[in-house]
Amino acid sequence: MIEKYIQFVGEEEIEAIIKLAERLQDLSILHVNSTVAGGGVAEILNRMVPLMRELGLRVDWKVIKGDPEFFTVTKTFHNALQTGAVKVPKHFYDIYEKWQEINANELDLDYDVVFIHDPQPAGLVKYRKRGIWIWRCHIDLSTPHPEVWGFLRRYVSQYHAAIFHIPDFARDDLEIPQVLIPPSIDPLSPKNMEISATAVERVVKKFGVDPERPILLQVSRFDRA
Repeated sequence: MIEKYIQFVGEEEIEAIIKLAERLQDLSILHVNSTVAGGGVAEILNRMVPLMRELGLRVDWKVIKGDPEFFTVTKTFHNALQTGAVKVPKHFYDIYEKWQEINANELDLDYDVVFIHDPQPAGLVKYRKRGIWIWRCHIDLSTPHPEVWGFLRRYVSQYHAAIFHIPDFARDDLEIPQVLIPPSIDPLSPKNMEISATAVERVVKKFGVDPERPILLQVSRFDRA
């Protein structure tokens, strides 16, 4: 599968990736997020984990569990961290911590390198026994809810490093190393593949859109300023 990307980046880049992977083949690597399907993180991991395995890396992907109440809490945290203008009940913090402990007891987290994606499983770092732990943040933390971020920061500060999309999302109040990995697309994903003008016209007409008029695309979510 990795060879299919040569048409987009060239043979030199692919060869460089293969050589880098050779240096990591003795390591066990784990990715943890909150869902196996739906959402950007699951989409990324569904493509990235098979590619990493193809390169000879020992990679696993695990998903935390929780009841509806827990995911209501994490959704509230998610919105609060990106807008700041959200009311967060005090007992939500207890629910979050309860499910971090439950998942830590049920998941095998004994890996050389552990990538924890987004706030939902961030508290698992409290139960780290060994290895390098990295927090991969996929959301905008430029104007977070102060109390929610203060709560989450206690966990994030325990990681060896954090990864953000752009400088504005990184945090001055984190003392751990922060790395920037800009957003990208998978050109082989069906939603990113080029389609014919005929197919485009057929789709927009289906939804009552005049293909002769300009179309405005909103890629990111709408948040209150």
